[in-house]
Amino acid sequence: SRRQRQMCIRDSIKTVQMSIAGTFIGAVFGLFTAFLYAGNLIKKPYVRIVVRVIVQCVRTIPVLILALVATFIWGLGAAAGTIAIAVSTWAVMARIGGEDIESLTLKPYEAVTAIGAGKFKAFSRTVIIELLPGYLSNSLYVLEANIRHAAILGYVGAGGIGLLLNEKISWREYSRVGMILVMLFVAVLVICLLYTSPSPRDRSVS
Repeated sequence: SRRQRQMCIRDSIKTVQMSIAGTFIGAVFGLFTAFLYAGNLIKKPYVRIVVRVIVQCVRTIPVLILALVATFIWGLGAAAGTIAIAVSTWAVMARIGGEDIESLTLKPYEAVTAIGAGKFKAFSRTVIIELLPGYLSNSLYVLEANIRHAAILGYVGAGGIGLLLNEKISWREYSRVGMILVMLFVAVLVICLLYTSPSPRDRSVS
């Protein structure tokens, strides 16, 4: 029916919104956590070890478990799902960003700190600029995965289309289930196209 289609579209939009918001928040915090994760920037080993242990521990927790914990703390709804996705994204992007920083040359960073700039200012003026293109590309890849994760968060009451999907499977309304899966496929496909589309530099070369 028309009402069912509207509900499906509305919940699909909420799922995508939840994924985008959670990915954005997690990626932003992950970028600055990467500063503490990288071994070539932080000379104090205990800081680096503590950050790495926390990041690795969070990475081992499935996003569905994070969503379940979030629903206990913040209640049912899309807010819990967004927080769960943000925490999961933060851990993934902190590790990716930290490992990318370790592969960068730090001569510009060292030059800026040598003239008296603070570490955070030097990091934002040199390392982030060099790191950002690859970091944004990885963020789009994580966003694609988060949309698929968000589709099942409704099973624990964390918002999104998962609740509707669970309901339709329970009632064996497989035509509605198929519609939901098609819409999720389209959403992931759009992100894939964004992720794999050539950059302006590539287009100019071709």
